[in-house]
Amino acid sequence: MNRELPNRATARKLLLQGLDSLYVSYFLDIATCSIDWDELEYLKEKASRDRGGGFEDIELGTERYALHSYGKFPYRYVLSNKTFEVRLSEGLSPSCYVRFSSEGLWTDGADTLLARFEEWCRSVDLRALKPEVISRADWAFDYFLPNAQLKPEQIVSRAAKKATWEEHNSVQTIQCGTGAVVIRIYDKVAEIDQQSLKVWLFELWGKREDVWRIEFQVRGERLKQGGIKTWTDLKSFETDLLREIATAHTTLREPTNDSNRSRWPLHPLWIQLIADICRGSQTGLIRSFDEQAGLDWRLDRNGKSVLGHLKQMAALLQASGRCSRPITLKDTIDQMTLIVERHHSEDLWKSDIERRVKAIELGQ
Repeated sequence: MNRELPNRATARKLLLQGLDSLYVSYFLDIATCSIDWDELEYLKEKASRDRGGGFEDIELGTERYALHSYGKFPYRYVLSNKTFEVRLSEGLSPSCYVRFSSEGLWTDGADTLLARFEEWCRSVDLRALKPEVISRADWAFDYFLPNAQLKPEQIVSRAAKKATWEEHNSVQTIQCGTGAVVIRIYDKVAEIDQQSLKVWLFELWGKREDVWRIEFQVRGERLKQGGIKTWTDLKSFETDLLREIATAHTTLREPTNDSNRSRWPLHPLWIQLIADICRGSQTGLIRSFDEQAGLDWRLDRNGKSVLGHLKQMAALLQASGRCSRPITLKDTIDQMTLIVERHHSEDLWKSDIERRVKAIELGQ
């Protein structure tokens, strides 16, 4: 039996629940808007010739964007900032596809973000020809789970495919499904450290370790089956949809001696999840966080990376006989300064740093 101990059950706590990702297709009248498409094309080509980062910092209506040097099929133009990524193209229907940022959804709420996008549309005379369509929505439930020991065999799912990722022989991610419905249970702290860098979540959680996420990724086909097409539909029916998925599609179970896993009792975590879902619609926890803390975390992470490169450089210097053994950190930095200055240009340094600052400000 793999039952939770009482102290672990007591420690388990819901930290956040709500929308983590939202993708919306908009049917906008491109022909009558005030966007200068020739200028946009020129700036895109200019960005593609720039080796410094591949984007142009532009003001367009009420928003400041990074205009990228690439498109995303079938859209020709990609503009992004910390709030949303906008894909646009002439001659397409839908003519616009928007990904609303995870950071914005958690800190401002989806209603605010959608209103901000609609305000931007008005500022460039983009008129809606018909209602928007939700293409994909991801809901997240973040739990404090000290000493979590989840096993793939505890998952009972209708999904045809299931995958597990491990690190140091411990389960880190369990995924069920690959199509219209995908459920993931994973160590969110490890995912932040290794992939997403969403360090602002630490402040929203009030935790920096032992946080696991249960994530429901639902695409348009399944959303429509649940009566969800527009943003109003999503707010009305999301609770019913999530409850159905969490009870009839995929569940986490407590092992028993019964050979039929579907008869195993629900895991206490899943019982709590269903209760949390049934409390009603949640579209994001509106809270503030210290942006400086995120920049400090990135500085620390880069410092750690630089130290690793310095160690490699120290080994190369020592092996080449340019420095005595053992080589110190100060000796390495002194030698590194001489080596790096061979490639340094003051003009390029200023322009590249300014470009990187702009990229950080635009959420890149």
